[in-house]
Amino acid sequence: MASQKDLDFGMRCIKYMLCVANVMFVLVGLLLISIGYTIKSIYTNFEEFMETYYYNPATLSIVIGFFIFIIAMFGCVGAIRKSTFLVNTYAFLLSLVLVLEISVCIAAYAMRSNIENNIAYNMRVAMSHYDMEYNAFTWNSTQYNLQCCGVDYYEDWNVYSERTNFPLVAVEVNNQTMHMPTTCCEFEVCTPGSIYLRGCLPRLSSIISQCALLLAVGALCVSMIQVLGIVFAHMLAKSIRKLKTQMLIAKEERRRHFYEQMVKNESEKSKKDIFAPQESNA
Repeated sequence: MASQKDLDFGMRCIKYMLCVANVMFVLVGLLLISIGYTIKSIYTNFEEFMETYYYNPATLSIVIGFFIFIIAMFGCVGAIRKSTFLVNTYAFLLSLVLVLEISVCIAAYAMRSNIENNIAYNMRVAMSHYDMEYNAFTWNSTQYNLQCCGVDYYEDWNVYSERTNFPLVAVEVNNQTMHMPTTCCEFEVCTPGSIYLRGCLPRLSSIISQCALLLAVGALCVSMIQVLGIVFAHMLAKSIRKLKTQMLIAKEERRRHFYEQMVKNESEKSKKDIFAPQESNA
């Protein structure tokens, strides 16, 4: 039977191991929050072209990251108080987080399908309302940062050449007059040689697709770590139960040994009293 000293040492080891695991999960939570906020900030630059549900995987990633901080508390408290209930709760919550992370992977991967058609439609709608300040800002920012022009080609802007309220400039290209915003040109100075010939749709679709892939891969990697955490938490709960059982058995053995020693002492005392010589009154 293990000594009390060995049992206490084993329990301390479990506490330290769980604390290390919690530090790891806090770092994982920070990673998820960082990925989520980075992708949301990238999407914000093209918000007018984005569907609302494109933000859902990134938002869910941020929520999971904050949720992991709360879960880590259950693991720490459970280890300090040697509570199998809290450690099992810790493992259960990790399982829920695992399900959410798998949902992020599925949502991010599914988002990649039909992404180009949805973005193209939104870009054309925003282009037709280029006279509105917000649409103009989004289009100008996109064309300037991605060094592109129009949806598919720079000729897309020529459809709106008769819109007098559109701030477009005329450029002679191959003996044809083309109309476009100044952000379609390098350094916003439009000449036949400074026009961005490529459309913005392929580049924007590629960026969003890569962000979705990054989010899916990040959530998948974290999920694999979560599986190890769940197994580890169950092993800790089992070890705590085993150590508590051993401590209880050791306590009962000490108590039984104490009672046996008392009975033995009482028995020896009775024998001495019986066989002790009686003093005679002479």
